[in-house]
Amino acid sequence: MQGEDHNLEQQLGESERRYLTLALHLDRHFDGVVDAYFGPPELKFQAEAGDPRPLDALAGDASQLQQAVDASDYDPQRKEYLTRQTRAMSAIIRNLSGESLPFTEEVKLYFDIAPEMVDESVFEEAHAEIARLLPGNGSIGERVSQWEKGLEVAADQLLPVLELASAETRRRTSNLFDLPSGEEVRWELVEDKPWAAYNNYRGEYRSSIEVNTDSPAHIHRILYVVAHEAYPGHHTEAAIKEHHLYKGQGRAEHAVHILGPEAVLAEGIAVSAVGMIFSDADQVAFLRDELCPLAGLPGADAERQIAVVRASEVLRGVVGNAALLLHGERWPLEEVERYLARYQLRTQDQVARTLRFLQIPLWRSYAFNYSVGRKLLAPLLEGPDRVENFARLLSEPFTPTLVRQWVAERDASG
Repeated sequence: MQGEDHNLEQQLGESERRYLTLALHLDRHFDGVVDAYFGPPELKFQAEAGDPRPLDALAGDASQLQQAVDASDYDPQRKEYLTRQTRAMSAIIRNLSGESLPFTEEVKLYFDIAPEMVDESVFEEAHAEIARLLPGNGSIGERVSQWEKGLEVAADQLLPVLELASAETRRRTSNLFDLPSGEEVRWELVEDKPWAAYNNYRGEYRSSIEVNTDSPAHIHRILYVVAHEAYPGHHTEAAIKEHHLYKGQGRAEHAVHILGPEAVLAEGIAVSAVGMIFSDADQVAFLRDELCPLAGLPGADAERQIAVVRASEVLRGVVGNAALLLHGERWPLEEVERYLARYQLRTQDQVARTLRFLQIPLWRSYAFNYSVGRKLLAPLLEGPDRVENFARLLSEPFTPTLVRQWVAERDASG
């Protein structure tokens, strides 16, 4: 493997080397900009040696990188990908240098999307459907909380349940998409994190997926977590792109995952993942016959579980609205907390975790990627070509702009 890394490093072009080193240097100023790195280790060693490279020098590096991309003979798709990713790093450097970009501009430059408020009537319609599914006394939020208490997975059963769901989603994914030989996922339980689950992609087609146990895990969300983080979500996308783009085509920019437009595609793929391999009826059957019994919940109403999850999907937009109110409109924290509590239908602890997430500079503009990513990809993931389109998204270097163009061309062709 070391010999292979050395060969890939020797093959690096000017743009690729500049791209990787810029990302690694920037991560020293803004920890977490690099979500995963599995490129030539020598570049990482060099970037971590000595004092961090000054921000003004990094701004110059980004400019030179863009010039190198413009002058390259890369195909238009690759140039667009590198340009949007470089623009995101340039914007991060500007923010770190004290320019303080307006929040909506930050989101546009970081992720190639335009953040917009979701009309609260959308959330209220979802609330009405959830209230119909969960009749009884108390507020809708109280009913959801009480209903979910009966769906909690005991701590000693969580890993077995995750692993069973992982095996089934992997089986279904491998029937549709070409997983690289030797790919592997490991599940770990962690505490005190601002997120519910997180995929740490290690390279060589391996992921370590952490599941936060600060809040109870509920059986009706297990499949969504596993499909999102592993099969056919984050792990699947990362492994296929490493195999096809980095190792297969020598595109070294795909040996690093950064806070940029690629994240919108990654989250759009992940939030759509469960629907690619399960129909609602399949989900009900798997929950009823396998997951719920293993979790010690044999009497749980699987059909109602899936219906509630489906009705709740649009509530992802609540977090984006909260981000705009907090960072765009400058609402006080307590008002944003009340907004989340009203529309998100989560417990007080879960609302507090969301608010914590939105206050972390690394993540505050990331909040839109889930709902916007789903909406962006939705036209491509409906109809007879949905599996073919998903396979392209898993293996090609798209940006939101390129996806919008794809959808427009598809619509124009009838």
